[in-house]
Amino acid sequence: MNSSLANAEVNHFEDPRLTVSTVEADWSIKTDKTERPQVGASVATLIQAQKELQFQGTLAAIEGNGGLVGFAFVETPLSQDLSQYKYIEFYAKSKEARVVYTLTLKDEQTQQDAGTLTFEQEFVVGTDWTKVKLPLSEFQPKIRGRLVDSFQLDLGQVRSLSFQINRSKQEPDSPIPLEFALDVGSEVLVTNQE
Repeated sequence: MNSSLANAEVNHFEDPRLTVSTVEADWSIKTDKTERPQVGASVATLIQAQKELQFQGTLAAIEGNGGLVGFAFVETPLSQDLSQYKYIEFYAKSKEARVVYTLTLKDEQTQQDAGTLTFEQEFVVGTDWTKVKLPLSEFQPKIRGRLVDSFQLDLGQVRSLSFQINRSKQEPDSPIPLEFALDVGSEVLVTNQE
C-alpha cells in the first residue's frame, strides 16, 4: 500500500473536521424588537468582514419594562449531518469579558405547540481571540428560554445555527441597556479532536 495514502486515511479517521458555517454564509439578524416588540427595543447589526463576523448592538427594554428581557441573535441555515462529531468549535472575542453568549442549534423538531424548540449552550469569551469548543452532547433543549426534558438534539438533522445574547442570562449588575459586541472567526467547525 502506498504509505502517503495510508497516512492520509489515518489522519482523516483521527479528525474528520467539517466546516459547518463561514463568515460568508447567509446570516440574518433577529431581535426582540423584530420578533416580540411588546417586550423589547433591542437593536443589532452584523458586519461580515473578510475574516470575522461582527455581531453588535444594544439590548434595551421598552419604556416601563424593568429591563430584564431582551434578546438578539444572528442565524444561518444549515443542512448538515453532525452525528459523527463530538464538538463544535470556533474562535471568538467580546467587547466586554463578562457577557454571556449562547450558541443555538435547531433541528427538524423546531416547531412545537408551546413555541420554537432550540438546543442551546452558553459561552463566555474575553477581549482577546479565544477558541471555544462545546460538546455536541451537552446542548440543552429549550422552548422560550425554559428547559424542556422530553427532547434530544437530532445531530443528523441540524437545520440552523445562531449566536445569541439574552438579557436574562447576564449578571444582575450588568448595565441596562446593555451594549454588546461579539466577533466570531471566519469558520465554525465540528471535530472529534479533544
